[in-house]
Amino acid sequence: MRIEDLKLFTIVVKLGSFTAAATALDLPRANVSRRIGELEKALNAQLFFRTTRQLRLTQHGEAYYHELLAVLDGFEQAKNKLLDVDEKPVGKVKLGFLPESDEALQPALAKFQQLYPDIELDLRLTNNYVNDIYSLGLDFVLHAGKIKDSGFIARKILSLGRGMYASPDYVAQYGAPTSLDELAQHQTVCYRWPDGTLDDNWDFISDSIKVNCRVSCNHMGFVRRAIVGGQGIGFMPPLFALATIESHQLVRILPEYESKKEDVWLIYPDRKGISLPTRLLIDFLLQEIPERASLS
Repeated sequence: MRIEDLKLFTIVVKLGSFTAAATALDLPRANVSRRIGELEKALNAQLFFRTTRQLRLTQHGEAYYHELLAVLDGFEQAKNKLLDVDEKPVGKVKLGFLPESDEALQPALAKFQQLYPDIELDLRLTNNYVNDIYSLGLDFVLHAGKIKDSGFIARKILSLGRGMYASPDYVAQYGAPTSLDELAQHQTVCYRWPDGTLDDNWDFISDSIKVNCRVSCNHMGFVRRAIVGGQGIGFMPPLFALATIESHQLVRILPEYESKKEDVWLIYPDRKGISLPTRLLIDFLLQEIPERASLS
């Protein structure tokens, strides 16, 4: 009886099917079914009622599951103690993040792996943390905006503002607006939110304006490249464009207008059973991302 199979059993219970567990763990479904069958044989007890439409715990499975959670949590803590003594963390962290945050996140993760070269990072794009944490088997996710009351632990990383940017070529050709009213006469590049809403109403603390959108995309990386390419003025967090700002490929437009801010969160299921590599990465990002944001 292997620890990995016991952990697999708890994941099947949480996700409700062999197929969902296989997807989350990047395993063949047949592998999951076989290993659960072998576990039942080793325990001499049926853990699940299986039908074509539903998978549910038996009475034995229910009792075993709740006891096993405490055992596995203790096992994880004991393993972390050993790693703390060795001072050489080893393991894998599965992290979910929004597509538009790659510019800010990648340098931070590279720095983390320089500190901990034996920790493997498995990154997944996600737009719905409530579903994706379990369906993709994520250890934690980074999320911007409002959070749903879903029973997860949510730790605020920072509040993120946005600025208006254009390329030097665009400014040379069309000039820079000197007021928000003039901005309405310019071409803009707009972000499209995951729900399909076009971000063409730019909100500031003291005012707001509807812009003339020439190009839109639901990926912030494309929006950033379009702005750098001179296709229009864009409205985005400077944290997502640090490299292009520092290299003067983008210039700030109307810097006196301060945008409303949006909270960025680090979200994970619970405090129990967190591996040492996961805990180290969480603590690292809670410090590193605000520091990078301050550079912007």
